[in-house]
Amino acid sequence: MKEENWNRNTEIVTLFLEEAEDTQHKAVVMQTITIGNEANDDDMRTVYWTAIRNMGKAIEGFPSFGGKPSSLTPEQEHNVSTVCAVVQTAFATIPTEHHETLLKVFLPHGRTGGSYANWDAYIENEVRIAKRNMMTAKKEGRWDLLDMSEDGVPQITAPAEKEVEAEE
Repeated sequence: MKEENWNRNTEIVTLFLEEAEDTQHKAVVMQTITIGNEANDDDMRTVYWTAIRNMGKAIEGFPSFGGKPSSLTPEQEHNVSTVCAVVQTAFATIPTEHHETLLKVFLPHGRTGGSYANWDAYIENEVRIAKRNMMTAKKEGRWDLLDMSEDGVPQITAPAEKEVEAEE
């Protein structure tokens, strides 16, 4: 693993772990990052990175690193992940006795049709929508993915309301 990729990825993991619950897995990942920082070549960084990813699987919400590298900074990645986790937690705290009713009245949008398979599928969709909205806000210049309140609320400017032409 190239040193540039190592630095970027471990910064994302470190930001995530700063807020994660203290566990043995967290301690091992943090120690592996420390050891990996001293690696002298790409091959050894790859070995340490593989260990970090494998150990990270045991930590809920651990960042994933598949596919094309992100164009976001580690801080932006961290903020998006944090907000997605808050959205997921908020929906997960809705009492079970309300799930059936909500699944009957909130349906997938568009051509999908049908209904959500279960409550987890509904939550997954809401998290996907939240992430899409954050990325759209970035693209439209309404949020830089960095501006957060002290309470961790993203400071996103709402899109402008569409003007309605008055009928005469």
